[in-house]
Amino acid sequence: MQNKFASAQACIKRLIGYALKLIIEPGEFFRTMPKSGGIQEPLVYIILTVWLDVFLIAIETFIKHGVGTYNLSILLGSLILFPLIVVILSFFVGGIFYAAWLFMGSQENYETSYRCMAFMQILVPITILLSLFSYMGLLGIAWWLYLMVVATKIVHKLPIKHALIVFGCIAAISALIYYSSVSSSIKTNEHLQEFTDGLQRMPSNSR
Repeated sequence: MQNKFASAQACIKRLIGYALKLIIEPGEFFRTMPKSGGIQEPLVYIILTVWLDVFLIAIETFIKHGVGTYNLSILLGSLILFPLIVVILSFFVGGIFYAAWLFMGSQENYETSYRCMAFMQILVPITILLSLFSYMGLLGIAWWLYLMVVATKIVHKLPIKHALIVFGCIAAISALIYYSSVSSSIKTNEHLQEFTDGLQRMPSNSR
């Protein structure tokens, strides 16, 4: 039992090291990233980042709206359901990236592409934090594009221009969707505030 705990602790410590290295030294991370060894470690990494996503969203909700028993039940359910959904989707997304790199001329296999995609999931909680400020989530999208370019050049040994064309289009579409969503939310809040202010200015009916 103690050996299993120590092994799990070492695994988590190693995965945290991966995240920090990817953020601080992305070029060095992709140069030293194991291209094989199974997908168990990337899967655990994805689950940990999803749990972090859920906690960050829960903290944001708590700050803005408070928390109740129902909210706690949603949190517990999300900690189980969300990782399962994301893990299933990760194989599909990994396949899309693998096909994209294959189309560009990569000689790497699916596992290598999956690992590149999986370890970049640390950007999701970072983007959630950035999104607390209007439009700052665009930095997360730009950061993702940069990492995809670095991975394309170092891991897949492909020209940067190929990555900029393929993944640049994905980033541009994502940025437009994000920008439109934030703009709509801001306008809705402004209209709601104007409506509320109007009601407060109305004289009360007295009998």
